[in-house]
Amino acid sequence: MRYALITGASSGIGAELARLFARDGIGVVLCSSPRSRDKLQALATELKRLQSIDAYALCEDLSLPGAAERLILQVNELALPIEYLVNNAGAGIVGQSFQDHDATQMTGMLQLNVVTLSQLTLHYVQPMIERGRGRILNLSSSAGYVVPHGLEAAYAASKAYVISVSEALAHDLRGTGVSCTHIAPGPTRTNFFNAAGLIDERRMAKLGYSQPHDIALIGYRAMHAGRTAVIPGISNKFVTWMARISPSRTLTGIISAYVVSRNLD
Repeated sequence: MRYALITGASSGIGAELARLFARDGIGVVLCSSPRSRDKLQALATELKRLQSIDAYALCEDLSLPGAAERLILQVNELALPIEYLVNNAGAGIVGQSFQDHDATQMTGMLQLNVVTLSQLTLHYVQPMIERGRGRILNLSSSAGYVVPHGLEAAYAASKAYVISVSEALAHDLRGTGVSCTHIAPGPTRTNFFNAAGLIDERRMAKLGYSQPHDIALIGYRAMHAGRTAVIPGISNKFVTWMARISPSRTLTGIISAYVVSRNLD
């Protein structure tokens, strides 16, 4: 059986991706924070019962230093070949100026979005290359294309890193049988905005949410096709395109600040 390691798998896009892998007969190693232990175990039980595949639930807080190494040790104990790596876990500080960020919260976000993602990717891509097959899917964000990004500076910068490293890795992997894909969704109906501290979601609702299953399916298909990047949604494509061609970086910052600001008026 082939196996996929999926971080941030207890709910939202991660859980939907797990269901897609299981549907196709691919065993899953699911990871989430210990805070979501019960939900993660329930998902693993559901997948084993409905799809008759192996499903393992591992808990590790990937926002802490050394978390990638600890997760790798847990996976090693299972002695399973990981042919798919999905770096879905992520966190954000949204609706807040950089100078108002809490230092501990920001450090944890960067550890999760940048350091842990990089360490897991580096560890698992090497045996994939040796086997001559493998797929990596990274969850980036449309925010990563919009820099400066008002009121989510560190988050947007961390996702710009994910975009950059994913596309560079995709280039490096040409001819190896291994691919790296990143998907850059816009607002998606998950717990992200509540966890990020965005209290007033009314403006995000006006802009239109995507559903986790839709984003997961787009990313899943793009990963299997070996695509480098996918930006779901026409409006999302338009926004990221405008950010790249805009002659005014000040304007992009103002627009992005409007989108994520806490107050509607």
